[in-house]
Amino acid sequence: MSESFLPLIDSKLQTEASTSRPQRSPVEAFVAANARKLAVLLALFLTGCLGLGAKHWIDNKETNLDISKVVSSHQCPYDDGAPQRRVCVFHNLLMFQGRLFYLYTDVRPDIPDIIVNFHHDYHFEATQLHISEISPEMHAAAAQAEVITAATLTWRQWHLNYYHGLGESVFEVHSLACKWLGYCGAANSTDLAPIFIERPGDQASWAQFLPAAESALKCLFPGPNHFIGDDRIRDKMFLLKTSAAGIGPYNRKWRGFFDQGEEFKHVYAAVDKSVSVAYRERLIKCYGLEYEDFNPEGPYKVTIVNRQYHKGRHMVNSLEIAQKIEEMPEVQSTRIVYMEPLPFKEQIKVYASSQVLLMTHGAALVNIMFMPKDSVVVLYNWLKRDTLSPHTWVTDYMNDLALPVNFVGLSTEDRRFIYPQKERYVFQPEYARLNAEERATLLETGICPPGGLPGCDDMVMNFAVDWNLLHGALRIAFGDMHQKHSHILDGTG
Repeated sequence: MSESFLPLIDSKLQTEASTSRPQRSPVEAFVAANARKLAVLLALFLTGCLGLGAKHWIDNKETNLDISKVVSSHQCPYDDGAPQRRVCVFHNLLMFQGRLFYLYTDVRPDIPDIIVNFHHDYHFEATQLHISEISPEMHAAAAQAEVITAATLTWRQWHLNYYHGLGESVFEVHSLACKWLGYCGAANSTDLAPIFIERPGDQASWAQFLPAAESALKCLFPGPNHFIGDDRIRDKMFLLKTSAAGIGPYNRKWRGFFDQGEEFKHVYAAVDKSVSVAYRERLIKCYGLEYEDFNPEGPYKVTIVNRQYHKGRHMVNSLEIAQKIEEMPEVQSTRIVYMEPLPFKEQIKVYASSQVLLMTHGAALVNIMFMPKDSVVVLYNWLKRDTLSPHTWVTDYMNDLALPVNFVGLSTEDRRFIYPQKERYVFQPEYARLNAEERATLLETGICPPGGLPGCDDMVMNFAVDWNLLHGALRIAFGDMHQKHSHILDGTG
């Protein structure tokens, strides 16, 4: 048994030995040194000699664009009349100063309604502009326009949350690109640029605030991605030769609470399995994950993913539980791992090397995607909820991605196992105003007072694992791992 933060192991930088190369001729050296200039001269030659006009294309490069000759168009490859499911593919949209422009010459086109975020009812927006209305400012920007071969136009939802960013928003880019633009991991993936069209105010970047999502996105599409409201590109013009917007017949999002969750299930079908499998396999290949040959008959290696104390939902008796698990005859070893200090690639290696994994509700559950075939995740929730299964974030995710992983879910029903972080509350002036019964209820059962208390919420409560509940769940988890199974033991499924 071991408890570890699994820090990165320091290693020396390694450099590859240089290989000898044949010496270039003077002509070859000149061509290599002046390749870009020669390409421009060739383009100018073709423009003059072949009559290609001013609208020559240099994909994903700056070009002098004559936008008076650009005409936009679109078709909707999936359109059953419902804006929530409609997908449209556009040609020659312009992106400039935080807006998309649809250019036309004759009759003003009819762009159908496209919902790009179901939960918040956000709709696709493109300003329709007759070429005679193009401003001098736009003409000036077109002199250094950048041409993007293909782009996805998506609206990220709660995108700075690890679960929603990696498990939903990155997948949505992959799905739209793969299903409707034909970018499913072929060599042309560098040609596609994900463009995020949420409103300004949501512009916090993945690169800065959620590098795991940025890393996964770069695995799938190594080229640049853009946020439409980014001030750094506000005055730069982009021509999107082909772009796609819309959700489609399926939606890899968390369903939502109550009535919205029920409506979601009526609107969207099951996620296309081929798209899901491609998503998982592309990421596994990109990160070079290698899987151990586990014996499905045991003995089993068990990983306990705990959360840091101050984050809430911390298993206060994880060491004791690890010891009890290791004493089971079916178990070979146990380890306790904390995700918070680990870089993304180290996190997914933990999951990739876990045959049996015990965890509670948290954003790190998205890493289940990287677990090996025929493994099992045991989700121990710190509270049973009456209005919604606490396991839905995991079970829906596993089903949507067609994960080859088994599942066992259970919840604590006895609030005596809930451990509020006493130091959060007792020094607050609001706590001093509570009566004796309210204080006892908070500290003994983790129930927040009716009038509220700053920072008091079930989501930050810690808990002790009830071994009597977990022991039976592990017995089920150790069942036939070759046979895909899913068991919810608290009656909330």
